[in-house]
Amino acid sequence: MKHWTWMLFTRSLRTSFAERAAYRGDFILSFTVSFLLELITPLVTLLIYNAGTSFPGWTMEEALLIQAVFLLARGIAFPLFFGMVWIVFDQAVQGTFEITLLKPRSPLLLTMLRGIDIEGFSRMLGGILLVAFTVNRLPAPPLSGWLLFILFVSLSILILFGFALILAASLFVWIGNARVIELMESILVFSRYPGTIFAKPLQWAFAVGIPLSMIALFPAEALLGRFSIQMFFAIPASLVFAGAGYLFWNRMIRRYAGGGG
Repeated sequence: MKHWTWMLFTRSLRTSFAERAAYRGDFILSFTVSFLLELITPLVTLLIYNAGTSFPGWTMEEALLIQAVFLLARGIAFPLFFGMVWIVFDQAVQGTFEITLLKPRSPLLLTMLRGIDIEGFSRMLGGILLVAFTVNRLPAPPLSGWLLFILFVSLSILILFGFALILAASLFVWIGNARVIELMESILVFSRYPGTIFAKPLQWAFAVGIPLSMIALFPAEALLGRFSIQMFFAIPASLVFAGAGYLFWNRMIRRYAGGGG
């Protein structure tokens, strides 16, 4: 089973790349534009600090590290998982998701693999470059910091997977609701900035309610050697959030009635 899944995953990557590479000029232009657009938030941060203001308790490099981690996690999760939101959107509107349900494999796996977007990995490239740039300008993190960083980034990707599951699953009932991605983007904006700009109740809400702080803030703090009790409460909260997304997917897929919208 694992061998079959890995084979299907690599084949989906090759297919996505082949489809985009068929029009190389468009692919290169789209890849470049996506890469540059993701750098807007770090550029705004540079402007904020160059104007003489700052986020309380954070230097410019430390604030950029949070946004670099966000870009890295987003660059991994979005190409792999969020394409399935649009796959469900299209198939639910057309009433063709039954075809996926009739296949002898997991509908979730098939939908996710079909939605892989090779172009979206431009965000990951931007994240890697920005993380390398900021870390190089900060004190070298210890090995324990890097290990905790890897753990937290893994949880970050898991949280984003949970978001993708919730958004895609909602389209089984709220067919044709193209605003779901905009709603999620409005929520994720809170994870791009230091927690010190929020009141204490919100800091706890973003740690254990909807664990937005695990997406970028806590991985960055791990590299900086900063630790808080909220950080460790966020570990089980991240697992619970992803699990809730999976349960929501299974619940909503059973309510899919077919026939288009």
